[in-house]
Amino acid sequence: MRDPDFHPSDFELGQPLAEFELDDEQSTRALGAALGAALRAGDFLGLVGTLGAGKTTLVQGLTASLAPQVVTTSPTYTLVNLYPANPPIAHIDLYRLENFDDLESIGYWDVIESGDAIVCVEWFSAIPDSWPEEGVVLMLEPLPSGRRARLWATDSHRDVAQRAIEHFQHRS
Repeated sequence: MRDPDFHPSDFELGQPLAEFELDDEQSTRALGAALGAALRAGDFLGLVGTLGAGKTTLVQGLTASLAPQVVTTSPTYTLVNLYPANPPIAHIDLYRLENFDDLESIGYWDVIESGDAIVCVEWFSAIPDSWPEEGVVLMLEPLPSGRRARLWATDSHRDVAQRAIEHFQHRS
């Protein structure tokens, strides 16, 4: 099993910009939708959390906000799921991968560097070389009731994170 430890300083992220307590899957999907409203083609969203923490649930909310007809599933076994949306969404899971060479074998950098899609990467911190050095990172932690979400962004993506925070705080 992967070590879920995530140290923001390893990615030069500093303090989180926001922290939320999410009561249920609906609120996790709502946070995903808020991110969907803020992210643009070429943006990177790194997702961190233990198995069952809600990473795929969050991507379901993000995808549903941009393409309600698209079914979002975990890419644990397929490794890469591409969803038709505007912009397209690439949903990648690194849980079963081990190193930089594995990233190459799935076309990881082709997806990242194309700039055509919002790229959501589960378990990105398991292979530190997968970090493109710019983007938004969300950590999900299970709580006895619900989960906690912490949001970081590099300087180049601070405005993206702020838009997502505002969308989430002003949801109806």
